[in-house]
Amino acid sequence: MTVKNPLLRRATAALGAISIAASSLLLLGSPAVAAVGPDQPGAPTAGTLTVNKYSGSPVGSGENPDPENLLDGVQFTVQQVGKLNAGNSCEPIDLAAAPDWDGLNGLFNSAPAAPSAPYCLISGSDVAQSTVNGTTVFNLDLGVYFVRETDPGQNNIVSKVPDFYVSIPTSEGSAGNGWNYNVVADPKNQILDEPTKTIDPTQAELTVGSDVTWNLNVPVPTLNNGEKFTEAIVRDALDSRLRYVANSTVATVGGTPLVQGTHYNVTGNAVWTFTAAGRAVLDANMGQSITLNFDTTVLSVGNGAIPNDDYKSTFNGTTVPGEQVPYTYWGQLSILKTDNSKPNALNLAGAEFQVFNLTGATCPAQAPSNGTVATGTSDTNGIVQWSHTSPASSPLGLWITNVDNGPADPAPSKDYCVYETVVPAGHTATPIDNPVTITPGESNVNAMTVVNAKTEGPDLPMTGAQGTILLTVGGLVIVAAGGGLILAARRRNNKQDA
Repeated sequence: MTVKNPLLRRATAALGAISIAASSLLLLGSPAVAAVGPDQPGAPTAGTLTVNKYSGSPVGSGENPDPENLLDGVQFTVQQVGKLNAGNSCEPIDLAAAPDWDGLNGLFNSAPAAPSAPYCLISGSDVAQSTVNGTTVFNLDLGVYFVRETDPGQNNIVSKVPDFYVSIPTSEGSAGNGWNYNVVADPKNQILDEPTKTIDPTQAELTVGSDVTWNLNVPVPTLNNGEKFTEAIVRDALDSRLRYVANSTVATVGGTPLVQGTHYNVTGNAVWTFTAAGRAVLDANMGQSITLNFDTTVLSVGNGAIPNDDYKSTFNGTTVPGEQVPYTYWGQLSILKTDNSKPNALNLAGAEFQVFNLTGATCPAQAPSNGTVATGTSDTNGIVQWSHTSPASSPLGLWITNVDNGPADPAPSKDYCVYETVVPAGHTATPIDNPVTITPGESNVNAMTVVNAKTEGPDLPMTGAQGTILLTVGGLVIVAAGGGLILAARRRNNKQDA
């Protein structure tokens, strides 16, 4: 069918050419559509623009929004578009006048650019409103309007929707149902998803001074409007008991390996800053995830629960923190070595102890031939100094467990096997009550006292003062016995003489 009305013909061509940043915005008509154009008898003189603000792709139309995808508090500003007159003043575009439709297709196609001569923005006509329950409605006179997203509110919007034009009314097209005076726009924003962090569940090294491996997953947002990444930073403010291990990062994005010094640099404790080359890789992998696997050295135990909770990602000026908090747990063991002297035990130097990981249900009776976690030797004060550090120190810090989302409840513990492998000369070993349980924190140190009995010497002949006394007493007994015999003999003789 040929469109004969010149106003309708121009409007259909112009509005059919509206381009509003492709995938980031949908303009939808409401069910109530006026059948007449703006210059026809009975045509409305005003209309509305309803903005339903979505995150990601819109999943419903304006009449049936999905509240799970709607964003509150996003501000939009609508400003009326005019045309410069002979006196260089900006006059509103009159959509009820056929000549004012000329050239509008070029204006609409210029989005997201602001109007330029011969078009202009009418000063003082701007109206700003924020979405409530994901929606805001502008009441507008007939005309052409320039719409901008001007404030993200509390939302982690990394890429705003492009600026766009809207006309009141909007043609439904030559095959449509006429004219729409109540326009619905469903713009979508790319929300910056939070990074997540996990920790390797097992440890290859089990003492303080060992390394713990963390795994960071950082979603790469999809930018609107053909934008590129101008900034990409991942920050991890490590606990004071953790130190980043230089050059330990293994990084990928969308399965593509990233190279330190080429795609990113690491500074401090620890910050990953992406270079121009790295951001170009991110541009090619929007919607994928950056993975950062890295090590930290455990420096001390403290309260035993070490979180990695202060981490965040920043893209193009928008920062979002991570919420999942992994923990690593550590405890302590100390050993005092004494003998069994009474009343005061003596401290023994030179006793060697070894600690082993408990691999079965119980500890073996004898120390295993390999797999030592730590070795220590008692000093002159009987305190075992552990050689896992240089110089050797006491007490021994031992790993307990790692958890992906802490803090752990109840508090964890871990059992180890402890053996005295070298006994001081002249003493005998005392079996240790294995396994030995380690609980978190310096205040819960497992403080063991291991007592060695002195080895008994051989029986010796009686000599010295004690032997002399015994011999003297024995001699006196013999003398007394001899005297008694003499007296008895004399009595017998006297009786015989009588």
